Amino acid sequence: MSNTVLRGLWRWLCDWRSHLKTLAILVVIALAINAWQSRNVSKGPAPSLDAPLINALGPQDASLQGWLTQHRGQVVAVHFWATWCPICKASQDNVQRLHGSWPMVTVAMQSGPATAVQKHLAHNELPWLAALDTEGELARAWGVRAVPATIILDRDGRVATASMGYTTTLGLWARLWWVRFTGA
Repeated sequence: MSNTVLRGLWRWLCDWRSHLKTLAILVVIALAINAWQSRNVSKGPAPSLDAPLINALGPQDASLQGWLTQHRGQVVAVHFWATWCPICKASQDNVQRLHGSWPMVTVAMQSGPATAVQKHLAHNELPWLAALDTEGELARAWGVRAVPATIILDRDGRVATASMGYTTTLGLWARLWWVRFTGA
């Protein structure tokens, strides 16, 4: 590399304050967008609307409310997704990484009958429990208007935080840890 290129690169790296300001602005913008997108998510206790749970093997002897009751006292994630959603498909790996570390249940929103959701879970090798929300009733009750959406419930089963759209594994873990340590 020429000295001119190296000097230019060095100057760019030395201007870290400017880069830090740009990063801070981007973070504030991202947080503002997420706050606006999640403005309709219910506050307080998680809605009590119920739905059957399935996984890749078929129907389970459980329901969404039963699962939530079983995990009372723990910080949990409720992830809304759809089989037809390309962003949901792009974020599957992030949710998959979270699945092994935290209590998580998913809600298959307007994705067809149980057999279609089961086939999708099996085809994509997703071991998630999925509540069936064929008509979007659960999503409406929770205030979810778009997928993917992840809602974090605190130890008391209250909505603590929500994120809409694509979220990284680190972003999901950070939200869960934040709720676990702050209780909010």
